[in-house]
Amino acid sequence: MHKIVLIFLSTLSLSYSVDIYETIFDGNCGSCHTQKDESSAPTITKVIKRYKKMHPIKDDFIKSLSNWVSNPNKKESLFKDAIKHYGLMPELGIDKETLQGIAKYLHQSKN
Repeated sequence: MHKIVLIFLSTLSLSYSVDIYETIFDGNCGSCHTQKDESSAPTITKVIKRYKKMHPIKDDFIKSLSNWVSNPNKKESLFKDAIKHYGLMPELGIDKETLQGIAKYLHQSKN
């Protein structure tokens, strides 16, 4: 009985953590990085594709994306073309652990 409860709680915790990062993405990042509209920033699909191309290993993807979002700068950007068009992304003030969770969510959930 204890094993079943533990498995259930582990599964619940895992699904909760993914859902919270999806919610944070949608409420913050998704306002500019939408699925189709590029009026304010590259689509999230383009961002993910470029980061996966440059960082095909999941941990490298997560580290690179979360590091850049925590400190947006022209020198380390993979989107110098977008900076010319939209300007540099502002600092969001989101802690590193949360940014890593969002990056993990994006790597797993978005194509």
